[in-house]
Amino acid sequence: MRSDGKVRAGAFLRSGALLLGLVSFCLPLPASGAGAARILTLEECLALAEENHPDLAGAEARIAVERHRLSQTAAEDRMRASGSLSASRRGRGDATSGSYSAEVTASLKVFDSNRTRYAVDARKSVLKASEAEANGVRLRVRTGVKTACMGLLLALEVREQRRESVKAFERHLERARGYYETGLKPKIDVTKAEVELGRAQLALTEAASEVELAGAALRNAMGVASAEPFEVRAAALRLPESADRSAEALALEHRQDYKAAVLRTIAGRAEVRSAARYASPSLSLRGGYAAAGEEPSSLESSWNAGLALTFPIVDGGETAARVGMASGQLGNLEAAQEALRQDILLEVRKAVLSIRDARERIRIAGLTVVQAEENHALAEGRYRAGVGASLEISDALLTLTEARLSEYRARHDLQVAQVALERATGLELTEPDGVR
Repeated sequence: MRSDGKVRAGAFLRSGALLLGLVSFCLPLPASGAGAARILTLEECLALAEENHPDLAGAEARIAVERHRLSQTAAEDRMRASGSLSASRRGRGDATSGSYSAEVTASLKVFDSNRTRYAVDARKSVLKASEAEANGVRLRVRTGVKTACMGLLLALEVREQRRESVKAFERHLERARGYYETGLKPKIDVTKAEVELGRAQLALTEAASEVELAGAALRNAMGVASAEPFEVRAAALRLPESADRSAEALALEHRQDYKAAVLRTIAGRAEVRSAARYASPSLSLRGGYAAAGEEPSSLESSWNAGLALTFPIVDGGETAARVGMASGQLGNLEAAQEALRQDILLEVRKAVLSIRDARERIRIAGLTVVQAEENHALAEGRYRAGVGASLEISDALLTLTEARLSEYRARHDLQVAQVALERATGLELTEPDGVR
């Protein structure tokens, strides 16, 4: 019972430290004036990414392209009109004459066996697919920011733990020197303590470098390139209990890339129907108005109107080739849709398993930290009493450091796995759960 109480108390204190500790790091931010650095929450980092990330601008540009393609395709069924003006003068000797004319013509396709209609339906589906893909890009950017932010927080926690380790080895070195100077311990204890301190300092240097790399990754994820510093305060994320149980159904319903694949398959079917009607007859209404004469003041007007029926007799196999290409493309789209469906389900299952694995690792790591703390306390007590070796202290410190780092990494992996499940399902499922 005493051991269980220690586990619960230790876990509570560590959770409080993780949730309430303010984590600061200088990162570039669009300039907001001189003075103290701004403190940004995770939501503000996400807002910066949505404002600055180039992938989002690219997605909007692709939507604009598809809108124009739709308009271009729909123009086949719209009225077309053109006009012309001409004026000329000629002469021979004293005699001169002129020629003046003005003409307006218009045409409207009345019927084309629905070829244009199906082509327009295809372009509409492609436009909707582009919009769905843009939503998917937005979610990918947001989950990328969350993952990068969690990576930075882990790097900062590791650096802080390495600092604590350096301080602990410095204290151990001071004690070893004191015992050596009083004749209680041999010189080898001082040498070992110096070596272990050097290793701890090297690990701290590496941890500081990891912080810089994690900061660069967050800058890249946010799409921010200026040099104004700010501080980050991020909230730990919590996943609803039922989310992992319904994840597969949620993914097939909400994944924007899967929705886009379905829409592109629908567009492919419409393209096949449109291609099959290239050899069908079409009916157009045409008309015009003209005025001509030798002088601008004496123009004579005329008009015409009529229907034109066009029907191909032999097209050299062009229509069959168009249908074959469209059918082949449709088959490719259907195969890609099914492959994506399977990939999505696999991605969801991996994310769910990663979440369960991380939760179990957190539980085990918490027990390991408590045991390592007890072992370190015993080793220090034995060393102070003169019955313990310097190596025993060093091993206990290293074990405690690694145990704490394992717990930090397990908590980080849980956060990352939860974000991966968001990406896999196409929904932002997590909620803030305290401040880190």
